Amino acid sequence: MSIDAIRTLVADPPWAFRDALPGGGRGAYKHYRLLALHEIMRFPLPDLAEDCRLFLWVPASLISLGLQVVEAWGFHFTTEGIWLKVRADGRQGTLAGSVVYPQSRIGMGRTFRMVHEPFLVGYRGHPQRLDASMPSVLMAPFQTEHSQKPAEFYEMVERLSPGPYAELFARKERPGWECFGDALERSHP
Repeated sequence: MSIDAIRTLVADPPWAFRDALPGGGRGAYKHYRLLALHEIMRFPLPDLAEDCRLFLWVPASLISLGLQVVEAWGFHFTTEGIWLKVRADGRQGTLAGSVVYPQSRIGMGRTFRMVHEPFLVGYRGHPQRLDASMPSVLMAPFQTEHSQKPAEFYEMVERLSPGPYAELFARKERPGWECFGDALERSHP
């Protein structure tokens, strides 16, 4: 283990699952190369500290697969959090009848129309928890780019868990983080 071993790892794998939706931008396969479960489970990880925390994004319909990845990567599952996808315009929505959903962007879903996205939290060793007051629900605006996570999520991670930080399958570079991904938008040449 190096002196700069990663103590907090975030990953948003390109899960391969049946989401072949109509339309030009719907469905992950239209945005990036997908990986099968066995490919994600064997994905090379950066040098991790003995005491490390994992934040793993997983579609709600694939949580059981996400738990397998947590274990395959050498972590123990501890809890989950969710991102409640708040509408940028602040409007509330209603479904048939009197069901109201709280200012959220309604998405696709297998049984329910999804207004949230879960992430699993795992640990190895005894990672330090910097802030014991963190709630499990992150309310943040929905981003327009497919699979883009809100800046508030990264702020939450940094308040909760110490660095060095790394993100696998990153979409953007982040100051103070090691970012890895073939869809990575570089801020410099």
